[in-house]
Amino acid sequence: MNNRIVGFCRFAFLGRGDWKGMQNPDATDAQILAERARMLFDPDRLIQRLFTLEHITLASIAGQTDQDFDFVILTSDSLPDEWKHRLAQLCDKVPQARLVVSDATDTNRALAPVLEEISRANAGPPLQFRLDDDDALGWRYMEKLRSHGRMLAELPRVAIGFPRGLSVITYEGAAPTFWQTHRGFTGAAARLQLESKSIFALNHFNLPRRMPAFTDLSIMGHLVLRWDNGDTATDGVPETPWGYEQVEEAQFGRDLKEHFPFLMEFDWSRLRRSDG
Repeated sequence: MNNRIVGFCRFAFLGRGDWKGMQNPDATDAQILAERARMLFDPDRLIQRLFTLEHITLASIAGQTDQDFDFVILTSDSLPDEWKHRLAQLCDKVPQARLVVSDATDTNRALAPVLEEISRANAGPPLQFRLDDDDALGWRYMEKLRSHGRMLAELPRVAIGFPRGLSVITYEGAAPTFWQTHRGFTGAAARLQLESKSIFALNHFNLPRRMPAFTDLSIMGHLVLRWDNGDTATDGVPETPWGYEQVEEAQFGRDLKEHFPFLMEFDWSRLRRSDG
């Protein structure tokens, strides 16, 4: 069984996906896409998301103890050229990163040729993981994922989750608060039998309902931002999610040192909204 690992991240991708309001078949209608483009391609938003992509997401990719994997960043051909250029420059700095620019308006259609290419090159479908452009993976995520993938290699379809994680919350200019989290398949990975089906085709929290599943509690697998420029803030300030427990900044720092050492010097106050 192939044990190649590939991760997928969407940056300002304009099209159907698992975001709120973009899940239905009519999500590819011209009017809906035009409204979505105004939000996605807003310059202030793009500046903030490029910042988190570089300093949080790609920092976690570059900081992995196991460096033998691919990380595909999907964006839309309709993203203005200036921002495509900036995005390409960031990807060039990280050996695992590969930028895919697609004119498709559906996430899975855009990724199908990429997955088919990887499957052909590696004699079978890879282990896939998903990561948002403002989140991070724990530095042993890939190491553990590969080990579990080998152990579960006889299963054509399997989900692997790392429920323990961290989160930083800041909305409406408030000081950041720090949280330990325990949420099923947030840091999710999967091997799928169909070569062209991406991990985005299935709700990550529902993966254990669709296939055999394995969870690893030995590490913190993910760090999730909840902030004004995040997708969870489109309808105002959300409630604190289930599985969240607030911790003191000192404890958060200890958790960072153990599981996300590449973020030890990050200034979390940079995420606060400024109305000035």
